[in-house]
Amino acid sequence: MRILIDATPLQTGHRERGVGTYTRELLRALLALDRDNEYLLLAHPDSAQPAGPLPDLAPLPPNASLVMLPRPALGRLSGFASHQAALPAVLARQRVDLFHSPGFVAAFSVPGVPWRCPLPWVVTLHDFIPLHVPELFNGKAINRWWYSRQMSWARRASRLICVSQATCADARRFMHVEPERCAVVYEGVDRTVFFPETSAQPASGPPYVLFVGGDYANKNRPAALAAFARLIESSTLPHHLVLVGRDLTPDAELARRYPGLDLRRVRRIEQVGQAELARLYRQADLFLFPSTCEGFGLPVLEAMASGAPVITSTRSSLPEVAGQAALLVDPHDIDALAAAIAQALADRALHGRLRAAGLARAAEFSWHAAAEQTLAIYRQAI
Repeated sequence: MRILIDATPLQTGHRERGVGTYTRELLRALLALDRDNEYLLLAHPDSAQPAGPLPDLAPLPPNASLVMLPRPALGRLSGFASHQAALPAVLARQRVDLFHSPGFVAAFSVPGVPWRCPLPWVVTLHDFIPLHVPELFNGKAINRWWYSRQMSWARRASRLICVSQATCADARRFMHVEPERCAVVYEGVDRTVFFPETSAQPASGPPYVLFVGGDYANKNRPAALAAFARLIESSTLPHHLVLVGRDLTPDAELARRYPGLDLRRVRRIEQVGQAELARLYRQADLFLFPSTCEGFGLPVLEAMASGAPVITSTRSSLPEVAGQAALLVDPHDIDALAAAIAQALADRALHGRLRAAGLARAAEFSWHAAAEQTLAIYRQAI
């Protein structure tokens, strides 16, 4: 087979987010697993990278090569021009057996699936969070229109890969897709990056609870802050709270919203690389992820693989990913969240059981398995 895969998410702001992580890790696994088929990776020209347009994948194996996709410098229209004007023409010229689109999001300025594909076509569906949490459209009618168009075009694909059973159920609900065209392929975790602490020396500084996700509405950061404020008021635990992700709220506003919250015990980090994020997971005494909606919930898996006990939500895909290896709590019940945090931190026997169960659970997910299942889906689509 000659397989063309859109690798451009590795060249946008989504490189370190869900679609980018999925694209990078799946491609690495496919190229390591399969030397029989030919892979063509769609990329934008980028002369600024000494290792080429896709340094995350360099060097490419002999059965992989690049196909350049023009990306006119048109500001917020660049993604539309590259994937709706240039990409259909590239697909029509390429003599390939299959095209794989690794996903789409709600923002009009971000490249997504093309309006037309003259080949057998596979699309990965990560989530339908904007339909569950409309605030993520940012009040922009063009984003709502764009998302509906993306769903309509993706529905034409030969096969749809869903990253969880929850996303598969949403695909049937929102896109009216026949069940036989959907296949669930779970994501994995990069164990060269996310692994448990091996040093016997304790981490420097106070122990901390870690939250990853920023101030996006579905991540439910207010619940994490409120639960931590309640923990401070009701216990003598010495823990701090570390918040990772976009956060524009001034300290004074946080103090007003969460009475009793000691801001001296809250550390905010807007952006970290994978290596630093993995270190934060490894050294955390607890990972708190009270999200209200996720397509998969990769942070839960990353935290477990890093040896952090996990408290997460009873909603969407999170029970599916966490299994019996985490404490599951209603994400809107602040008292229950605070109680679960206190229990997991104070009861060290429970803390140890959660850590061991999380490591075992994370070991059940791998990008190698995802690549094997994806390759089978390619054969079915062709």
